[in-house]
Amino acid sequence: MSPRRPVVYLDESFIHHHYARHADSLFHPDDKTTKPKHKGRRYCFIAGILDDGSDAAHLLGLDIFVGGKKNGRTVKDYHAMFNHDYFVDWFNKLIDEVEELGWASAVFVMDNAKYHKGKPKTTPKGSWKKADLYDACVSHGILDVSITDLKTTIWKALKKHLDEHVLPVVVEMAKAWGHHVVYSAPGFFELQPIEMVWANVKGSVGRAYTSTTTFQDVRDRLDKAFHELDTEVIHNT
Repeated sequence: MSPRRPVVYLDESFIHHHYARHADSLFHPDDKTTKPKHKGRRYCFIAGILDDGSDAAHLLGLDIFVGGKKNGRTVKDYHAMFNHDYFVDWFNKLIDEVEELGWASAVFVMDNAKYHKGKPKTTPKGSWKKADLYDACVSHGILDVSITDLKTTIWKALKKHLDEHVLPVVVEMAKAWGHHVVYSAPGFFELQPIEMVWANVKGSVGRAYTSTTTFQDVRDRLDKAFHELDTEVIHNT
């Protein structure tokens, strides 16, 4: 029986300055109500959890940065704070960590975010000129198209080939080191248990929130929550 392959679950998330998680209490008519604060700035973070089948679990590749604006515009979806170039650079460092731990043939599990599946920059795009798309077909050995065909026809044939034969950059990176990438099925969050770990981390920070909490306090508490994210906490989440 072959040994169990190590699995690295990776994901991104965020936490707002004024994120609060307190136990509900009974309402009293003398209680003073306070106007909820704007969510404020946020910290974005990304990391991986290594599950090697043993009683140990490892937090890998943690990166935390201030999010909120991109190109001068406020970003509502935190995923927009990440891009393909950033993710490729981060994923390369993650592979280095796995290699340093001595693990081979690891499986990296991630969701279907667009920047997780980015292909090489040289990959043809539908916005190319018809002649360039046709030349790309020829170079890829697609012979059932003609330069006289409509651009949409040429692109349809080329795109089908690219979808089937040109792998995402991170998939090729993993393969080069003998590892594998698996994309979780959309909508099945239970296939990404790391989401529960992130909820644990954010809950720890949110429960410490008060009206005097500063943005730096949030960062300090976030660092502490990750520092305390040991094997027992991960497995019990």
